[in-house]
Amino acid sequence: MNEQNIITNSWDKKHISCNVCRSVEAVMVDPDRWDKYITGGLVQDVWPEATPAYREQIIGLRSGYHVCNDCWHSVGWESDEEEE
Repeated sequence: MNEQNIITNSWDKKHISCNVCRSVEAVMVDPDRWDKYITGGLVQDVWPEATPAYREQIIGLRSGYHVCNDCWHSVGWESDEEEE
C-alpha cells in the first residue's frame, strides 16, 4: 500500500483556471514532488496514491491546459472511474 502524502504547511498553493469556463481552483502541491514532476517525472509515478482528478490538475498546472470537473461532465466526457 502506498503511503499517503499528508498536506503540511510547507506545501505550495497553486491556482489553475479552467480553459472552458475560466473558473479558478486552488491546488495544494508538495514542493518536493512538484520538483520531481517538472524535471521529467511521470504524474502517476510521483503521485501514485492520488485521485485521477488531482493528477489531471497537476498535469494542467504544468501544461497550462485544464478542464474543471463541471465542464468535463457538461461536454459529455466520461471518466475511467464511472466505467468501473
